Amino acid sequence: MGVDTGGRRARWEPHNNERRTRIVEAAIELIEQGPPGAPISSQRIAERAGLAKSVLYRQFSGREELDRRVRAVIAERFVDELDAALDVGAGSIARILARAVGVVVDWIGDHPRWHEFLRGGPAADDPIERDALTGLLAAIAARAEQLVTGLAGAVGVVDPPVIDTMTFAIVSMTEATVTRWSRDPDPALGRKDLIAEISGYAWSILDGVARSHGLALDPDRPLLELLDDLAANQAARRAGSLR
Repeated sequence: MGVDTGGRRARWEPHNNERRTRIVEAAIELIEQGPPGAPISSQRIAERAGLAKSVLYRQFSGREELDRRVRAVIAERFVDELDAALDVGAGSIARILARAVGVVVDWIGDHPRWHEFLRGGPAADDPIERDALTGLLAAIAARAEQLVTGLAGAVGVVDPPVIDTMTFAIVSMTEATVTRWSRDPDPALGRKDLIAEISGYAWSILDGVARSHGLALDPDRPLLELLDDLAANQAARRAGSLR
């Protein structure tokens, strides 16, 4: 009678998932607490997780796989926070931009070691093998591009190359500016003023692109209300042109 190895693996999978989660969480905690750029031994990670080092290497093929998974989890958490900030149903353009920039400022400012760790190599399952920070910025730009494309499509104006360039410019400008600010031991701006400044820059880019396509946006009106009016105006103009 054969041994049901598949069933055995299935029964152990929840247990193994729990161990992998503990190991990743332990690594994230140690990165947060340690000196910037300081290496963290696998032994310390295993001890922090309450496991033997041998168990760590039964759950991950090696340190590289573990580090990739840690980078992926850190990036996922940041993207989740940013997705919540980009909720188009809550607030005006100005408010949404301020929320999104605020997430970046808080995340980089409060977690500089996580931010730096993402530069150290790729995340799990990245076929391009970019460092995780580059992959994170690309993912954020892609989400922002989808959002802006959807909003632009609602009012009949879609220019994919321009939207792609605009969103990446805003994302990369924001990350680079906040990183510079976070590394300054005596920054000229406090967090609140920094968020206001960067949000203003992002609005200027967005407003300029919108005006080049014949759209006048009010940054302080609720976004969904603004979109309804723009869509109605676009429909009225199209109807008038057909008469």
